[in-house]
Amino acid sequence: MEDVREVEAELNRIADAEQLDPFDPDALLARGRRGRRRRKFLTAGGAVAGVAIVALAASQLPNLGAPGNKTVVAPEQTSLFEQVQGIPRGDDVVGAPISNAEALRRCRLRLPDMKGPLANTVGGYRIGDRAMTGGKPKIGDKMYLCTIPGGDKPTAALLAKVRKDPVPTDPATQLLNCSAQTWVDVTKWHIVASARSKTWPSILLTAVAPNGRTAIACEIEKNSLNGGMVMRGTTFMNLNSLRHAQDPILTEAKGSQRAELYTGKDLSGQQCSSGKHCWEARAWGRVASTATRIHLQMGSAAGSDVPVTDGWFAYIWLSAPTTAKMTDFKATAYDKNGNVVKVLEPRQPR
Repeated sequence: MEDVREVEAELNRIADAEQLDPFDPDALLARGRRGRRRRKFLTAGGAVAGVAIVALAASQLPNLGAPGNKTVVAPEQTSLFEQVQGIPRGDDVVGAPISNAEALRRCRLRLPDMKGPLANTVGGYRIGDRAMTGGKPKIGDKMYLCTIPGGDKPTAALLAKVRKDPVPTDPATQLLNCSAQTWVDVTKWHIVASARSKTWPSILLTAVAPNGRTAIACEIEKNSLNGGMVMRGTTFMNLNSLRHAQDPILTEAKGSQRAELYTGKDLSGQQCSSGKHCWEARAWGRVASTATRIHLQMGSAAGSDVPVTDGWFAYIWLSAPTTAKMTDFKATAYDKNGNVVKVLEPRQPR
């Protein structure tokens, strides 16, 4: 027993004098044996010493002996989001009606420099709606676009990550950026269509929630976090309860047929050669699921196709130099056999 007490005393001295991070049982066992050699302690008690050393170190590792636990993985130390007091979290809250006062309060949480009031909207605001500053702005006032936030407030670590890479190429990081904009965690949503601008660092994507009821159209660019969005900015849709006032409904749902959506009219042009313009068209939407591509055409200049996935599409298209006018732009959806599914532009009346 005297030998065991001596070993315990030696182990305690080692533990107090030296950090065991990272833990190396072989090195620690060898160190204990060297110390014992100095005291001529190479007897059968050495086996007891070895067991005691391993047991001491194992007591510092969590759940090492848990049934079926083959690998110990340290939990993530920091969360990407934190709870906003009084605001429910998750994507299921998107589309819930709120008062104008509450919409303004949330937008000011999201954008502290935003001046009020918000512009009036038909039918009132819901979580995830786009809201713009209203009233009579003064000279020098900045106009803001605010997606009325949910309860998933991004942490400082997430905001730093977004600012470091504001227009990412990786789809998972794009969803992180959309989450930071909207305060709704969309990191597990499925991207169904995306496009990137050739003239300005920006991305347009559409994604659908795991529950299939909610979709987001998210525009990402370098000013995404401060309310300086590109065109329409980021918006949410409750696919089971679309509204004409806020959602770009092209064709109403009938029976089992889904509603068709189209933003359209987001055209801008710049002179790119002598007497000619290059036009950028920007849109997202959903057409019949039989569509496989959308053909974009500006006058007689070369056109281009964009893919359609389960009806969803998004494009930021730059035309070739042309003398065509804005009204000459055409967008047409086709099925795999080349049949016309839907003419998007010129836009059809409702």
